[in-house]
Amino acid sequence: MKYLLPLTFLLASPAFSQTYEHIVDESFDYAAGSLGGLNGGFGWENEWWSGAGLGDGVVVGSSYDPLGNRMQVNVDHGGSYRLIDRSSLGPILDGGQLGADNTTIWIGFMMKKETGCDHLYGGLSLNWQWVGEQLFLGSPWGTNEVGFARAGAPGHNVVSGSDDATLNTMVYRIDFLSGDDRIQFWLNPPTDHPTTASDLDVMVADFRFNEIRLQSGDGTVTGFSFDGIAIDTPAFRPIYTVTNATVGSIADFEVSNVAPGNKVIIGYSLSGGGPTSTTFGDVGMSPPISQLPKLVADPTGVASFSASVPLSLGGATVYTQAVELLGGGAGNLSNPLVVNIP
Repeated sequence: MKYLLPLTFLLASPAFSQTYEHIVDESFDYAAGSLGGLNGGFGWENEWWSGAGLGDGVVVGSSYDPLGNRMQVNVDHGGSYRLIDRSSLGPILDGGQLGADNTTIWIGFMMKKETGCDHLYGGLSLNWQWVGEQLFLGSPWGTNEVGFARAGAPGHNVVSGSDDATLNTMVYRIDFLSGDDRIQFWLNPPTDHPTTASDLDVMVADFRFNEIRLQSGDGTVTGFSFDGIAIDTPAFRPIYTVTNATVGSIADFEVSNVAPGNKVIIGYSLSGGGPTSTTFGDVGMSPPISQLPKLVADPTGVASFSASVPLSLGGATVYTQAVELLGGGAGNLSNPLVVNIP
């Protein structure tokens, strides 16, 4: 089906499969300069905080992933922090934080200790804001290798023979269990969600988190670099995506992870991101909310259509979300989307 619609969604990261939902992304698609105050990527509650002077971390050229540039630590022990937007992640939260029992989180990023860097540690930390670091992912202090360390626990876990001065792709799977949690780590795997045996597989004390920190230190020169940060979770709701969405083009809309035959409604607003209370729960749209014609999921659980994106939407911000209708007035909300149309 094709409709002429005043709506588009710009997907600024690689499309994710029907099995996983991509809930956080940062590719440092910014001009070179201080990182503090920048607010790109998606899945974040706020902008980057990078010291009082905004420059504990900086954006530099020569990206490690296909988009933008990369981030580099610019001050010894200088951390750059960003809070994760958890407003629509209720089913995988515990007390408002990521880490509910019987949920899984995948975390991936690229990392390198730059040539000439003498820092003794560098990595991405999972923090509970104002409580402290929970899990350190990267190169633990004094090892020159890569792995992870549970905050407050003795020792660390590293892949023997690994090298933090090499550009590494780091992939972690965290299974939050009723008791200790399981951490698996793959170094430079060929896929985002590997199924082969991991390089490390360790149980750690139960934890939760809501924030990440990028930091390196105990040296005198510029520190570690990071890029391509992504956090995924196995799909727990309908997944709403749009591809090929540019003004004057045909955008492809898709809602997956839906029961075959169920109806799907897509809503949108040009007024704001809510939250607005509805029959189905709070949505990320402000009144007035417009509704598109109902779709029906095919036998694979996908509801999709294409739409022309008019020139009149150039420069607009669109807030949009889908719902799978379950009968009896109930519904299963998708991920909300915020669209900044160039």
